[in-house]
Order: sequence, then C-alpha cells, then structure tokens
Amino acid sequence: MPSPAALKYKTASYTARTLRETATDPRLQPISRSQTKVYYHSALAAFVAVWDAYINELVRNFFAATANPLDPKFHAVHSIARDTAERALERFNTPNAENTRNLLIQNTGYDPIGDWVWSAKSLSGLAVRQKLNEILRVRHSFAHGFAIPALSWTQTATGKVRLTAKAIDDVDVFFTHLVNVTDLGMKQHIETSYSLVLPW
Repeated sequence: MPSPAALKYKTASYTARTLRETATDPRLQPISRSQTKVYYHSALAAFVAVWDAYINELVRNFFAATANPLDPKFHAVHSIARDTAERALERFNTPNAENTRNLLIQNTGYDPIGDWVWSAKSLSGLAVRQKLNEILRVRHSFAHGFAIPALSWTQTATGKVRLTAKAIDDVDVFFTHLVNVTDLGMKQHIETSYSLVLPW
C-alpha cells in the first residue's frame, strides 16, 4: 500500500493530467498553438508542484510513523527533529535531485539515490537525477519568462523547442515512477532503521 503522501500525489496529479488532456481534447478543437502551450506549461508546473508536495508530505509521514510518545527521551529528541524538519520544509522550494536528496537525508536519514534508477527505461541513477533536474530547469525557464532549454524531450521532430503532449505524458510517467520508488525506499528505511512494520 502506498504512503499517505503517495496517495495524495495520486489524487493531486489528476489536475496536471487533466490540463494535459484538455490541450488535445477534440471537443475543444480548434485550439490555438498559444493556448496549447499554456495547457502544457501549466501541466508541467502542476506535476512539479505535486512532486514538491509529495516530498514535503513524505517527510511528515516519516515523523508520524517513527513517533514514540511512550518513550520520553526518544520523544523529546524526535520532537526537536520534527520541528527542525518543518523549518527545512518551509525553505524547500526547488525540488530538484540535489535539494530533494539533501532534504530527505538531513531530516529522515533516508538516502534515495540508490532507489532513483529506472531499469525498465534503461535509466541509470545519474540519468534519473538528470531528468528530474531537466524538468525543474524547464519549469523554471517558463515560470520566469525565459526560453525553454533545448533538450531531447523539449524538441519536436522538426527541431522546434517546445513542450508537446508526449513530453508531458513522459513527465507524468517519470514522476509516477519516482514517487513509487521513493515511497518504497522510505518504507524500507523506516522498517529497517526503526524495527517497525508500516501499514503502507
């Protein structure tokens, strides 16, 4: 069973998916290229926001799962760590590979780097981290009025640099995979480090 954070991700990602599907909905045709662009940019931004929210919620899930108020000494230290993590979450606003990894390590002890691979797509850990960073770069570019960087997945067959339905679909599948493996990795970390059996 997924963590509460992953369940929220699944629900919230529906909005991003709806934006992407609206851009190519035949009932809304003809839709101009500039309108399609708005939908694709909004969908990508929504996927990044939902990934960000997932990581925030996963850190909170960690503290909820590892709490032990019956052990006063542990509970005191745990409460301090939880409050420190909440302050870190307030400053966490760019969920790229490095920032996300650092947030998780520093606040939960879980290092996701070994889990961030995608064998089915022949993506090494480095390639997965690079893809995550590319997605954040693309979102950052249009969010701040810059041109979208020319990447393998932001170019059409004719060489035009723009987002496409396929690019957004790929981002959707990528984040779904990343949430699944991060979720499983965090669960194993908690169960191994704290001798707990989680319901998720």
